[in-house]
Amino acid sequence: MKIEADGEEKITVTLSDEDMHELDITYDEMDYSNIETRRVIWTILDEAKRVLGKPINTDGRLLVQVSPADDGGCLMLFTQMPLLENKSKKRLIMKKDAEPLLFRAFDSNAFVDSLALLKKASQMLKSFEPFELRNKFYIIIHPKPTFSENIEFSLCEFGESQVGNKKGVSELYEYGKPLLSEG
Repeated sequence: MKIEADGEEKITVTLSDEDMHELDITYDEMDYSNIETRRVIWTILDEAKRVLGKPINTDGRLLVQVSPADDGGCLMLFTQMPLLENKSKKRLIMKKDAEPLLFRAFDSNAFVDSLALLKKASQMLKSFEPFELRNKFYIIIHPKPTFSENIEFSLCEFGESQVGNKKGVSELYEYGKPLLSEG
């Protein structure tokens, strides 16, 4: 387990596959409604307090973002959020990786323009993969957590997009022709 403080409000925790095994949880099982996920989060926060040698304010709102790692582990980002007036003081928010966004361009010009836009918006993306299938142009976009809506909005003038269309994504991977990309 690697624990780093990113300023006063953020803590980054990198869990290896072995760490996940020791904590007895998988990325797929992580859901704040699951009691085991809560146990893991509080265990990690206790360890972060010990490693960083400073208290972590868990009395306010805490955003937990979780992304899978290639080695079977995961990356967790804990961010202390400002308190909002007229809201409950204690609230933990958990966000997992965003689902892939399936984009279909209106035409080839819109496809080229959308690729250019995605290259400029790289800070919001993990990656993107362009495809051609049946003379239509598609892009499978893997946004960073919380950026799906921004990307969808930015691309709406160039085509149509859908979040969570697993069948469409699978069809592109199986039958589509991958096009070269720097995404």
